[in-house]
Amino acid sequence: MSKNLESKPHKKFEKKLGRELKTIYDDIIKEKLKNKQLDYDTVSLILEVFNKSNFQWRSEHFDVFDSSSDIFRGCSLPKNYRECVMLGVRLGTMRGKIIFNLRGNQITEKQKQEIDDLTWKLVWYSWQEARMLYDNQNDQ
Repeated sequence: MSKNLESKPHKKFEKKLGRELKTIYDDIIKEKLKNKQLDYDTVSLILEVFNKSNFQWRSEHFDVFDSSSDIFRGCSLPKNYRECVMLGVRLGTMRGKIIFNLRGNQITEKQKQEIDDLTWKLVWYSWQEARMLYDNQNDQ
Protein backbone atom coordinates (compact mmCIF):
# COMPACT_ATOMS: atom_id res chain seq x y z
CA MET A 1 0.00 0.00 0.00
CA SER A 2 1.46 3.40 -0.92
CA LYS A 3 1.95 6.10 1.69
CA ASN A 4 -0.63 8.31 -0.04
CA LEU A 5 -3.36 5.73 0.38
CA GLU A 6 -4.43 5.57 4.00
CA SER A 7 -6.54 2.80 5.44
CA LYS A 8 -10.18 3.41 6.28
CA PRO A 9 -9.56 2.86 10.01
CA HIS A 10 -6.77 5.45 9.92
CA LYS A 11 -8.97 7.99 8.09
CA LYS A 12 -11.75 7.35 10.63
CA PHE A 13 -9.30 7.80 13.50
CA GLU A 14 -7.96 10.99 11.91
CA LYS A 15 -11.47 12.49 11.61
CA LYS A 16 -12.38 11.51 15.18
CA LEU A 17 -9.16 12.97 16.54
CA GLY A 18 -9.66 16.16 14.51
CA ARG A 19 -13.15 16.63 15.99
CA GLU A 20 -11.87 16.01 19.51
CA LEU A 21 -9.00 18.48 19.10
CA LYS A 22 -11.31 21.12 17.63
CA THR A 23 -13.51 20.79 20.71
CA ILE A 24 -10.48 21.08 22.99
CA TYR A 25 -9.20 24.16 21.12
CA ASP A 26 -12.65 25.76 21.24
CA ASP A 27 -12.93 25.12 24.98
CA ILE A 28 -9.49 26.61 25.65
CA ILE A 29 -10.32 29.73 23.62
CA LYS A 30 -13.74 30.11 25.28
CA GLU A 31 -12.10 29.85 28.70
CA LYS A 32 -9.52 32.54 27.83
CA LEU A 33 -12.27 34.84 26.56
CA LYS A 34 -14.70 34.08 29.39
CA ASN A 35 -12.14 34.81 32.09
CA LYS A 36 -10.99 37.90 30.17
CA GLN A 37 -7.44 36.57 30.13
CA LEU A 38 -7.28 37.54 26.45
CA ASP A 39 -9.52 39.72 24.32
CA TYR A 40 -11.17 38.62 21.10
CA ASP A 41 -8.76 40.58 18.87
CA THR A 42 -5.71 38.95 20.50
CA VAL A 43 -7.20 35.46 20.12
CA SER A 44 -8.07 36.23 16.49
CA LEU A 45 -4.51 37.40 15.83
CA ILE A 46 -3.05 34.23 17.40
CA LEU A 47 -5.33 32.01 15.32
CA GLU A 48 -4.47 34.00 12.17
CA VAL A 49 -0.73 33.58 12.80
CA PHE A 50 -1.20 29.83 13.28
CA ASN A 51 -3.30 29.54 10.12
CA LYS A 52 -0.81 31.57 8.06
CA SER A 53 2.14 29.50 9.26
CA ASN A 54 0.91 26.50 7.25
CA PHE A 55 3.10 24.30 9.45
CA GLN A 56 2.28 20.60 9.26
CA TRP A 57 3.79 17.85 11.32
CA ARG A 58 5.10 15.22 8.90
CA SER A 59 6.33 11.69 9.33
CA GLU A 60 9.90 12.91 8.64
CA HIS A 61 9.74 14.97 11.84
CA PHE A 62 8.96 11.92 13.93
CA ASP A 63 11.53 9.81 12.11
CA VAL A 64 14.19 12.36 13.10
CA PHE A 65 12.85 12.67 16.65
CA ASP A 66 12.90 8.92 17.11
CA SER A 67 16.31 8.39 15.51
CA SER A 68 18.21 11.02 17.51
CA SER A 69 16.00 12.23 20.30
CA ASP A 70 18.78 13.75 22.41
CA ILE A 71 20.59 15.73 19.68
CA PHE A 72 19.39 18.89 17.91
CA ARG A 73 21.47 20.67 15.27
CA GLY A 74 24.56 18.88 16.57
CA CYS A 75 24.07 19.86 20.23
CA SER A 76 23.04 17.61 23.11
CA LEU A 77 19.67 18.37 24.62
CA PRO A 78 19.15 18.49 28.37
CA LYS A 79 17.63 15.44 30.05
CA ASN A 80 15.15 17.70 31.83
CA TYR A 81 12.04 18.07 29.65
CA ARG A 82 11.23 21.51 31.05
CA GLU A 83 14.66 22.74 30.05
CA CYS A 84 14.11 21.37 26.55
CA VAL A 85 10.82 23.21 26.32
CA MET A 86 12.45 26.42 27.53
CA LEU A 87 15.22 26.06 24.96
CA GLY A 88 12.58 25.63 22.26
CA VAL A 89 10.63 28.64 23.46
CA ARG A 90 13.77 30.75 23.60
CA LEU A 91 14.83 29.57 20.14
CA GLY A 92 11.41 30.36 18.68
CA THR A 93 11.25 33.76 20.33
CA MET A 94 14.70 34.78 19.17
CA ARG A 95 14.15 33.44 15.66
CA GLY A 96 10.86 35.32 15.42
CA LYS A 97 12.47 38.56 16.53
CA ILE A 98 15.34 38.14 14.08
CA ILE A 99 13.09 37.33 11.13
CA PHE A 100 10.80 40.24 12.08
CA ASN A 101 13.77 42.61 12.08
CA LEU A 102 14.86 41.29 8.69
CA ARG A 103 11.36 41.60 7.22
CA GLY A 104 12.44 44.18 4.61
CA ASN A 105 15.19 41.91 3.28
CA GLN A 106 14.90 39.15 0.72
CA ILE A 107 15.75 36.02 2.71
CA THR A 108 16.22 32.71 0.94
CA GLU A 109 15.33 29.38 2.51
CA LYS A 110 19.05 28.59 2.79
CA GLN A 111 19.62 31.87 4.66
CA LYS A 112 16.70 31.05 6.98
CA GLN A 113 18.34 27.71 7.74
CA GLU A 114 21.62 29.48 8.49
CA ILE A 115 19.80 31.99 10.70
CA ASP A 116 18.14 29.08 12.52
CA ASP A 117 21.48 27.33 12.95
CA LEU A 118 23.23 30.42 14.30
CA THR A 119 20.30 31.33 16.55
CA TRP A 120 20.18 27.78 17.93
CA LYS A 121 23.90 27.75 18.69
CA LEU A 122 23.70 31.13 20.46
CA VAL A 123 20.70 29.98 22.51
CA TRP A 124 22.29 26.59 23.30
CA TYR A 125 25.67 28.01 24.36
CA SER A 126 24.05 30.71 26.51
CA TRP A 127 21.98 27.96 28.19
CA GLN A 128 25.13 25.83 28.67
CA GLU A 129 26.93 28.75 30.29
CA ALA A 130 24.00 29.58 32.57
CA ARG A 131 23.58 25.89 33.51
CA MET A 132 27.27 25.49 34.35
CA LEU A 133 27.29 28.66 36.45
CA TYR A 134 24.12 27.57 38.26
CA ASP A 135 25.46 24.07 38.92
CA ASN A 136 28.81 25.45 40.09
CA GLN A 137 27.15 27.89 42.47
CA ASN A 138 24.95 25.16 43.95
CA ASP A 139 27.88 22.76 44.32
CA GLN A 140 29.74 25.20 46.57
